[in-house]
Amino acid sequence: MEAFLKTFQVGIPIVLNPQNLLIIVIGTVWGLIFGAVPGLTATMGVALALPLTYGLNPYSALALLSAIYVGAISGGFISAGLINIPGTPSSIATTFDAHPMVKKGQAPLAMGISLMSSFFGGLIAVFAMIIATYSLAQVALKFGPFEYFALGILAFAGCIGMFEGGIVKNTLSILLGLLIAAVGADPLTGVKRLTFGIEDLIAGIDILPLLIGLFGLSEVFVAIEQRSKFVVPPETKKMRMGFKLVLESTKVIFSQPINFIRSLIIGFIIGVFPGVGGATSSVVAYGLAKSYSKHPEKFGTGIPDGVIASETANNATIAGALVPLLSLGIPGDSVTAMMIGGFMIHGMIPGPMLFAEHADAVYTVFASQILANITMVILGLVLMRFIISALSVKSYFLYPVITIAMVVGAYGLYNRVFDIWVALFFGFVGYVLRKANFPLVPLITAFILGPIVEKGLRQALALSDGSLMPLFTRPISLTLIILAVFLFVLGLYINARVAKKQSA
Repeated sequence: MEAFLKTFQVGIPIVLNPQNLLIIVIGTVWGLIFGAVPGLTATMGVALALPLTYGLNPYSALALLSAIYVGAISGGFISAGLINIPGTPSSIATTFDAHPMVKKGQAPLAMGISLMSSFFGGLIAVFAMIIATYSLAQVALKFGPFEYFALGILAFAGCIGMFEGGIVKNTLSILLGLLIAAVGADPLTGVKRLTFGIEDLIAGIDILPLLIGLFGLSEVFVAIEQRSKFVVPPETKKMRMGFKLVLESTKVIFSQPINFIRSLIIGFIIGVFPGVGGATSSVVAYGLAKSYSKHPEKFGTGIPDGVIASETANNATIAGALVPLLSLGIPGDSVTAMMIGGFMIHGMIPGPMLFAEHADAVYTVFASQILANITMVILGLVLMRFIISALSVKSYFLYPVITIAMVVGAYGLYNRVFDIWVALFFGFVGYVLRKANFPLVPLITAFILGPIVEKGLRQALALSDGSLMPLFTRPISLTLIILAVFLFVLGLYINARVAKKQSA
């Protein structure tokens, strides 16, 4: 209850500040466009905005990133329904029924149900996020060196087991992240490590150009390679979205309370597990909706049930993914990995101490999520025709502008040409890793947690005279180790099931 009160007492007044309110509106529009246009993903939208947050105050920066996240994941349903191409991976399952509805002449209803399912799923999940984050953070405040080391093991075990790359690729990705994190001066002794005589590397690799390269530029390179022509149905360009459609769509959604609630819970829980993501949650929710339906044969022919399941789940995943980020400092997906950069630019480290040292920032994120969901549904109705028009923009106009903006953003943080080379280098690295099906989130997780884990281990060994036994005798660290084993095994099981279904 305290977290709810603080959210409305502290967070809501901050985001209702005229400047922050305008930023949330801009961020939501930004996100909707990046989510709706295939190739312009949520990750790319946040990557492009990240350098801009350097000139904002911390609260405005977090509000902008939160709004883009909500808008982009929500906007994926537009292209999924209209052109049968999911704007984001989270909207894959939405194509199964939304596009057939559009082909049957039910485009307004398909868009309305998608929009309102996204809204209700995202908004209700935010309240679950507030409870889960606050509760988990209270436990995390009791962390010592052994607990921080165990937390790293939990994060790495989850990444190795949960991500689709497989044990070998996920492990190599983590090792690469730890190697990059080790570049620079030793945090305890000051000894230079892996600098190769380059003076600019003594301070280490900065997170902003690294993120821009790995997630932003590599995304552009892949998108350029995958040329696509979008054909938006002509009749949808004149489509009207009004209050009557909202009522009709809401009525359809709440005529299926079990489907909605089940999808909401699935989306939120899957979001909490690092590395699983919205694409998995939407597909799982869709599959369960079909399994428990009285008319499973109609799924895929254009019925609201599948659209409700997919869009409710993938938007609930947003709030779920923020739980481990805010309370433990573990990114739940690639977008939350980018958001860590937004925190770190302003001197905040997501994790156990965030509530203690920057509580207002946490409540700002909570409030921004609430307001961004409300803004998203309003702008989705008002700007639907404009966003549909954006689908007609040729990619060869968009990508050069986006690339230049990212390069300028990498340079603008410290006005160093060296950072441009870092961003370009890791853009190439990210592209190669993507082509080889190496997941990037384990890499960035290891990069962020590497110094924390290293410091925790060295301090823990100093306190225990070189013994690791306290790791298994202290209740919290033992619990984290058990959870690490559970996440690892669960991830292997889930991936094995997915692989079996794909081969069947």
